[in-house]
Amino acid sequence: MSEPTIRRGVRNARYTTLPNHVFEDTRLSMDARWLLGYLLSKPDNWTVVVGDIIKKGNCGRDKARRMIAELVDIGYAEREQTREDGRFSATALVIFDEPRSASEASETASVASLPQTEMPSPVKPSPVSPSPVKSAPSNNSHLENTDYQQERDAPKSDLKSDEDPKAVARAFKRWYGDWPTRKVDSAYAAEKAWFLLTPEQRAECIAKSPTYIERANAVKGVKVPYAGPFLTGRDWEKLDDPKSDVAVAQVHNPYTRPWHAGRCAELLRPIAQTMPQLTPFQRQIVEQGGTAAEVVLADRRRKYGWPKVNTMDERAGDRKGVTVSPQLLRVSESFDTVRRDSDLAAAWKRYFDKAGLPLPAMPTGLDWLFFPPVPADVTDLDLAVSEAWDAFGQQVNEGRENDAA
Repeated sequence: MSEPTIRRGVRNARYTTLPNHVFEDTRLSMDARWLLGYLLSKPDNWTVVVGDIIKKGNCGRDKARRMIAELVDIGYAEREQTREDGRFSATALVIFDEPRSASEASETASVASLPQTEMPSPVKPSPVSPSPVKSAPSNNSHLENTDYQQERDAPKSDLKSDEDPKAVARAFKRWYGDWPTRKVDSAYAAEKAWFLLTPEQRAECIAKSPTYIERANAVKGVKVPYAGPFLTGRDWEKLDDPKSDVAVAQVHNPYTRPWHAGRCAELLRPIAQTMPQLTPFQRQIVEQGGTAAEVVLADRRRKYGWPKVNTMDERAGDRKGVTVSPQLLRVSESFDTVRRDSDLAAAWKRYFDKAGLPLPAMPTGLDWLFFPPVPADVTDLDLAVSEAWDAFGQQVNEGRENDAA
């Protein structure tokens, strides 16, 4: 069996162009190669603190330092030291996109820098401060172009001018504290999405989130999403969409598409095992066998085989609807509109009679029924109707299997 091929997809997001030798340099370990690619993806003079590497690389401080040391040893990084007011400042690690020798040290421009915490060698201070180089001071609390600083400032920049950032942040913490995925989630991504919402949207989110969680946990096959995507997609609004899986099933009027879909779905269930006893006359006919016996038994199945269908029909006579699940509501949208005196309606009647299924009552004034879709260009309506019923059954049963999973 041949090995699978790997193909790069179309670039559809931010990306970085790196020299090929970054990936072909066999001296680099995979960890150091990742760190080099991460640092080279930053703009010129971008400052990256060790904490960034620990967070982005999901590693410890010792491993981060080993990767830095490897880049220095191979020549992709070099330590620099500047002077301020005649004194040494903290050393900085300058990153380059090509490994360089000592002779190139004064000629190649830097790409990104890492503040270092090493103690400088004791050298007599210079009386004149040298010109600035592309490095960063050791105190990063006032830097604007670091990953940490951007992540701290991003939510505030997304606020409306008349909102209190602290109040919004407190509201987020209260909401996020109850979110089911918080232990494995990205609080930063969620908070950023939270700050992008309007005050009205946040209020609605807070009010509807408990119901959403309850509905998602109650519906098989539906999981509570991570907080960030939930907020970005405003998923709580799905509670108001009757076709959404998390929506509460709604009551639909009799003889509508959803009502017919719900009725047909009930007829797919196994026939009831408990029925009224045969009358002496019916028992006599059944014992004799033949066509008359089959007619009696088929009539019993239609009358007593699906109690819920009987209830639906009785309620329809009183102009009362039935509750239909969101899944069936979606399926019903494809149902055909069938005129009661059409050839297609006659084909459905023949199918129901043959299968021993009860057709819905057709009160005066009801000209249209709804059934699973049949292709428009068929020549054999009976075969097409049978295939349409089977296809509908497959759709419904797939949904029921998901519910039982």
